[in-house]
Amino acid sequence: MPLYEYYCRSCKTKFEQLRPMSRSAEPATCPAGHGKAERLVSLVAAPVREGGLDMLGASSGGGCSSCAGGSCATCRP
Repeated sequence: MPLYEYYCRSCKTKFEQLRPMSRSAEPATCPAGHGKAERLVSLVAAPVREGGLDMLGASSGGGCSSCAGGSCATCRP
């Protein structure tokens, strides 16, 4: 179940709530009990490992989908 971030205009607070995707567009109730809190657009940052390989193993320098880094015979010049 995804974690969504909401903002309550009544008490000016941000809070997070686990909700099914099917209910993601519905207004949420803040912890103080105010209804109609609005969902915020959250930024996601993915950590990058040393050497340019991201969490999925894709290389920032290119490569084919089988080796993801130019180390197979198909990717070598």
